[in-house]
Amino acid sequence: MQNIDIKSSYNVNFTFKIIYALGIIFIVMGHCGGGGISIVSEFFPFCVFHLAIFMFASGFFYKEKNESNVKQYIFNKIKRLIIPLYLWNFFYAFVIHTIKNFGFFPNVHVNLETLFLTPIMHGHQFVLNLAGWFVIPLFMIHVINILIRKILKNFKININEIVYFGIMLIFGFIGVILSNKGYDKNWFLVLDRVLYFLPFYSLGILYKKYEQFDRLNNVVYFGIIFSIALVLIYHYNCMPPITPSWVTFNGMCCFTPFIEGILGIAFWLRISKILTPAIGQSKFINTIADNTYTIMINHCAGFMLLKTIFALISKYTEYCSNFNFSAYKTHIFYCYIPHNLTQFYVLYVIAGIIFSIVFQQAIYKVVAFCKTKMVVSEQSV
Repeated sequence: MQNIDIKSSYNVNFTFKIIYALGIIFIVMGHCGGGGISIVSEFFPFCVFHLAIFMFASGFFYKEKNESNVKQYIFNKIKRLIIPLYLWNFFYAFVIHTIKNFGFFPNVHVNLETLFLTPIMHGHQFVLNLAGWFVIPLFMIHVINILIRKILKNFKININEIVYFGIMLIFGFIGVILSNKGYDKNWFLVLDRVLYFLPFYSLGILYKKYEQFDRLNNVVYFGIIFSIALVLIYHYNCMPPITPSWVTFNGMCCFTPFIEGILGIAFWLRISKILTPAIGQSKFINTIADNTYTIMINHCAGFMLLKTIFALISKYTEYCSNFNFSAYKTHIFYCYIPHNLTQFYVLYVIAGIIFSIVFQQAIYKVVAFCKTKMVVSEQSV
């Protein structure tokens, strides 16, 4: 990603712009029946790598210079990750409290625990923003990584990135083992999530250090990836699925989730490199890549908006007659698709992404308008 031909004069890494865009699209697709599009998911199911690729990218952009001011680094992460998470949580608490009066999500409750503690414990408290659970493990891993590195440097211990990745991988194994043994509830859930994602974050740091050696011929590169994937598929009779949000690994070997996660990352990393000259500077791609946080938080609300449109069509016309109003009001992942044609899932992908971006931009405009009014008011005084 350091090649001059895939970067602009502003030193933007457009390959990772594509990675971020693809990663968030895969997350949205994974929440609506696969999005109606296969995209080699038979070999690399979205669930085994779509969040891991975000951790990998975060590790890739880790900067050693941050270790000179650890407090400022952590404070910046709180501002960029934690404060927005809670602001969105308060907003969706208000939304849920309002729509419950119309029979929506009766088992979802707004209280001090769901407002402040549950976002840390599991993050699924208000359903419409449930994908925000990922923010807490990401923040924790940012903090854990820099603290470990700072402590090691204080003791004059040089960090070998290969060894560091190996140690993080062992922690990942421990997370899988704990989950498989049933230690995956409450605070163990928090721990297991962090342990599972640690190796992918450190892999990003490792890749950044040795990126110049990523020169393997495409045919050989993809041949190796698909060969390993086929071995896993043969052994498990499929590419074994996992559920990162609940760290569910279905009793598989402790190293399997990391093999399939790395395979998925390696595949889409090379695809992104190949696509960079063609679409790396695409405004569409970059808009999605620059709005991954809001898409992560808000895409399920976008689904609900589309389902509401189908609900209105069903209620007031002869179309969408088999719309399930009960599921619509109680199950966030219920998706009405006309004539049960799975290709229509793509409408939910589009709705989730567009709604999230438009909603965020509307907020920015309102904030900017309010600031302008305040400045004008102060000047008039």
